[in-house]
Amino acid sequence: MTTKRQQILDSALQLFAEQGVEGTSTAQIAKAAGVAKATLFHHFENKSLLVDELFRELKQALFKSIFQDLDSTSEPLYIKMSQLWKVGIDWAAAHPTAMKFFSNIHFHPATEARQTIVSEMFATLDNNVRLGQEAGDLMTLDIELVRYFIHSHFLISVNWLLDQPQLSAEQQQSYVQQSFDMCWRAIGGQTQ
Repeated sequence: MTTKRQQILDSALQLFAEQGVEGTSTAQIAKAAGVAKATLFHHFENKSLLVDELFRELKQALFKSIFQDLDSTSEPLYIKMSQLWKVGIDWAAAHPTAMKFFSNIHFHPATEARQTIVSEMFATLDNNVRLGQEAGDLMTLDIELVRYFIHSHFLISVNWLLDQPQLSAEQQQSYVQQSFDMCWRAIGGQTQ
């Protein structure tokens, strides 16, 4: 049974993906969720906290999928990061509404809560990038800049791919690999 809190989150996700955060009111969310505005505010004090919680839950689901096997492999960094990229793209393809929300919120002013969520969830990736920098596999660049670039390039790559339903499976796989290779080279990785 879906809780009222989850109904609110699900409705907010759909509306934010369709209309953007700024274009969606709490009244619209409450109506779509089939709850009173007071119920919405019981669960989420304001729209900003609702956005942050939705962002946190979706990022956790994405990162759980992506990072579940990262530390258990002894593959070279290029292979590990390429696998992460592919798993992330697969998750995105299975969750297009979540990706639309992420794209809408990406350039929206970040709250301290969202910045903390990204920093915490990217810690594993940050550590691997640092190790790659120390080993000389990657250029030494500011880790926050690298994180932001990877995140932005991922969103752009996913959105482009989702907008190309006519591509064959082979073309999609080629695009995914090419988009990762672009990212790898941009953060100072050597061509494989």
